Amino acid sequence: MPTEAFTPAASSVADFYDGFASDYHLVYGDRWDEAVERQGAAIDRLIRQAHPGAREILDCSCGIGTQAIGLARRGYRVCGTDISEDSVERARVEATRFGADVAFGVADFRDLAGVAGEFDVVISCDNAVPHLLDDVDVSKALRAMRSKLRPGGLLVISTRDFDRALVERPATAPPILVAGPPRRVVVRLQDWDGPDSPLYTVRFLLLTESGDGWTVAHHSTRYRAITSGALSRAAEDAGFTEITWLSGENAGYHQPVMTAVTRADEEQPGPSCDRRAARAS
Repeated sequence: MPTEAFTPAASSVADFYDGFASDYHLVYGDRWDEAVERQGAAIDRLIRQAHPGAREILDCSCGIGTQAIGLARRGYRVCGTDISEDSVERARVEATRFGADVAFGVADFRDLAGVAGEFDVVISCDNAVPHLLDDVDVSKALRAMRSKLRPGGLLVISTRDFDRALVERPATAPPILVAGPPRRVVVRLQDWDGPDSPLYTVRFLLLTESGDGWTVAHHSTRYRAITSGALSRAAEDAGFTEITWLSGENAGYHQPVMTAVTRADEEQPGPSCDRRAARAS
């Protein structure tokens, strides 16, 4: 029997990631370090194809640093920001362990005005944008991302394959076993609001074996399934052009990837990011 009860209520996005920060690597099994290298390599290939001269990157939903660290290890100058303070603190620790030079700060990607400078590339990967539950917030986020890009800059966003998920409406994902010690199992449940609703709650159950049996911790958050067409239209409305989608297979990534660019004839912005990624108020 579990020795720790949990509440079914969904948390705010910041609370969810704060509470999950110390264990978030477990969603990759025991291979998070490999994911850092693999995802960094995949995004690097996309950037080199779409924007060969890119040098400076803002990862505006960096989490514990999965993509930011991988890209910094490939020679990019990277700033990583996230709404979760605990995730950012973990990312700093992990960047030091990897020997990666990344400037980290806390910011909500709907308002990036507190982040210093402009960038060649802005990324938001691993299904971060679908945390935004209405069109207004999606628009705010995309406009904020665009505001941090230089003329001709590149936007890279990855999400789940919601075109497919809205048809299949999966209720769970295969459990992930971490051999340990201690042995741990990550279970992900997906509770849709209704048969026609794009809204759903994700519940991560983290089971840990001990001498007295198993304990369970619970982390939950809300998502909105955003189709590729809807996100493309929102990006176009925010001022992006050349909007392109790649399947995960074609991108060499674990999720579909959208890329888009700003117009090259836009007014040239000011100086680039310093190493003090700003903490937004």
